[in-house]
Amino acid sequence: MKQVLNTLAISMAVLLSSCIVDNDGPSGPQGPQGPVGPQGAQGESGYVFEYEAINFTATDNYEVFLPYPDDFEALSSDVALVFLLWDVVDVDGVDVEVWRQIPQTIITNDGLLQYNFDFSILDVRLFLDAEFDLNLLGALDTDDWVARVVVVPGEFWNSGRRSQENLDYAELEQALGLPYLSSHTEVVSRRK
Repeated sequence: MKQVLNTLAISMAVLLSSCIVDNDGPSGPQGPQGPVGPQGAQGESGYVFEYEAINFTATDNYEVFLPYPDDFEALSSDVALVFLLWDVVDVDGVDVEVWRQIPQTIITNDGLLQYNFDFSILDVRLFLDAEFDLNLLGALDTDDWVARVVVVPGEFWNSGRRSQENLDYAELEQALGLPYLSSHTEVVSRRK
């Protein structure tokens, strides 16, 4: 029996070693050009959409759907990032917007509250999650939000040039060549 197993093992080793492929041959012709994806304005590498007067209500299970515009077609490889306008502060007489990327967790008197999101090729869903009953929240936490959704093409995202965590909106705006959107001066100052 041992001799049969040895013979079988040697036969398998010879058989497998003869299947090595030599990659030193010439390269084949280049394939056809792939389909062209959606294009933004010249110089843009991403898209930004702004949504105002967002209210999280118990009626809607403390979630809000933000559909992409009808003339925008997202790709399955795209990545969506969401920023909430958290505050407007005066810096040397100039109003400066403070945008926070979500997910964003804050501490309330009742416990931790998180603003979070998920996305598809059709829309972005914003939602609240907390370790307490969301019905305890006041208008400061639920009403009159402004959000910017930045859709980043997969090739930019996968190039390793950016990390998804702790992105500054102004840096992302510059890196992607995003258009300047109007400023907001009448903003509710949120929890710090």
